[in-house]
Amino acid sequence: MLHEIFHFFGHAICHQLNDRSLHISGEFLSVCARDTGIYIGIFSTLLYLYLFKQKASITIPSIKVSFLLLLFLVPLLIDGFGSYMHLFESNNARRLVTGISFGYALPYFLYPLLSNKSLEKTSIPVIKHSKDMVIPLLLCSVLGGLVYWGGITYYLVDGMIIFSLIIWFSLLCSFLFTFSRLKHIKGILSISVAITFLSLLSVAHTWIYTFIN
Repeated sequence: MLHEIFHFFGHAICHQLNDRSLHISGEFLSVCARDTGIYIGIFSTLLYLYLFKQKASITIPSIKVSFLLLLFLVPLLIDGFGSYMHLFESNNARRLVTGISFGYALPYFLYPLLSNKSLEKTSIPVIKHSKDMVIPLLLCSVLGGLVYWGGITYYLVDGMIIFSLIIWFSLLCSFLFTFSRLKHIKGILSISVAITFLSLLSVAHTWIYTFIN
């Protein structure tokens, strides 16, 4: 049952082609290697920011650091565009690595905006010390290696991916409820909308696929 649930939500954002997906213990993950990397990266950075920046008054990275983070997005864009245009052939290892690089950088721009204190004069950039970048990068690198070489059980990996997917979309949906000052109500509404949206998107993708074929 968990397998079906994971793949249902994975189908909302991924083509789920077996030859482009990693498999663990004989089971293909619910999203492709590139999306697996993206959500490993997102999970690692969000976990660090939640544990160490939750109570801090933070804002988005400085201009200099932002340009550095934007460089982490480039490998996926090159790999995705190149393989789509048939300029070269990619592989799952490269898709995983470029996905991790992409996902790792995204939360640094989004997470600070969720704080009501992000625009205060006393707010500090979310990346203040080198450890704010190094620790999440090490974490997602280790997780990526364990996933690629099958060092973590299938259900733990797929559960982490789908959990990260729902949390990421919930964070995006939370901007719809900026009027609410009640943190718990805002969280429940955001998660509910995210799950509903992903469910509808998964059903729509199934209908489209059935119609085309």
